[in-house]
Amino acid sequence: MDTNLRFSMLNRDLPGAKDRTAKDPIIAREVQYYEENFSKVETVDDLLNDYRLYTFVMKTMGLEDMSYAKGMVRKALVEGTEDPKALANTLNDKRFRELAEAFPFNKDGTIKGKFDWDSKALDRRMALWSNTPGQEIDDVDRLAKYYQLKMPRDVLFSTQILADPALYEIITVAFDVPEDIINGPKSERIDWFDENIDIEELKKPAELKDTIAKYRDNLEVREAERTKGIVEQYIQVNFEEEEGEQNDGVRLALNFQRTGGNITSAYEILGSPALYQVVRTVLGMSESMVGTDIDNQAAVINEKFDIKKFQDPEEVEKFVKKFVILYDAQNGTGGAPTVQLFAGNPIAGISESALTAVNALKFGG
Repeated sequence: MDTNLRFSMLNRDLPGAKDRTAKDPIIAREVQYYEENFSKVETVDDLLNDYRLYTFVMKTMGLEDMSYAKGMVRKALVEGTEDPKALANTLNDKRFRELAEAFPFNKDGTIKGKFDWDSKALDRRMALWSNTPGQEIDDVDRLAKYYQLKMPRDVLFSTQILADPALYEIITVAFDVPEDIINGPKSERIDWFDENIDIEELKKPAELKDTIAKYRDNLEVREAERTKGIVEQYIQVNFEEEEGEQNDGVRLALNFQRTGGNITSAYEILGSPALYQVVRTVLGMSESMVGTDIDNQAAVINEKFDIKKFQDPEEVEKFVKKFVILYDAQNGTGGAPTVQLFAGNPIAGISESALTAVNALKFGG
């Protein structure tokens, strides 16, 4: 079956097609293993040393071909993306940045989400009283205890909440404080808290318990949504891989359909072999360009196509449609050779019907 027809058939019921992949026994077992074991990861080495978890994560992020580079992966994970000089931000390969954002770790190698009870900003008495000597107490339970001890005893102003990591953690999660406020200037955070948080009300016994309940519920919802997103991406990658075993053009088209809207520069295209093959095919970039100066290749892409157009889903759809038609023309049953399109002799080796279909798909101005 040709690329264009198969791609069109799949798009008539993508959820159903992916559901069939999800029910594959091998894939279902790996999903179950991830769901049951990732919550036990406390350090980056826990992840790197668990072959099944590590393989699952790398495949999910489209980095299976880089699984051997554990040192590089470790560096990307622990450095994160906040520092512009972090490894993930300096690579043309956007996949490493996506990996670091999806699986955040602290610089000391501990996974983000584990609370820093050694922080000097905490009330040391409350940190001590919230602990249970001789036992391992869960962060969520300890934070709840700390909050219920600290809030009614000492808190009078919003600035005290912002200055205390434990109180801030509880309230930002319990009240779904927007990310732009959490990451914004201190003055904006103070204004938001003053407008939305009634401290005297929160200190009442019933409200203390209610806030903790909302905190626990929201944490569970966030973790469930995060896990669901990771699992769906893993299934999608496997779905694309399975289609690629029959027709690599379909795999490339599905991948571009999923990720094309996130492209912001020509260098991101050049950093991904899958994206580059689609773009090179549609823009008629010759095989001889592969491996040449990267800045020159980026300039050619920018000259032929405005990358900003990928922000429009309709433009991504048209780009993919052009690709599947041209992929069939170049790799179909007739064995048409690779040709340069839109330059030189653009119709060499391509049938009149294929050329007509391609030309009908005009990109936006």
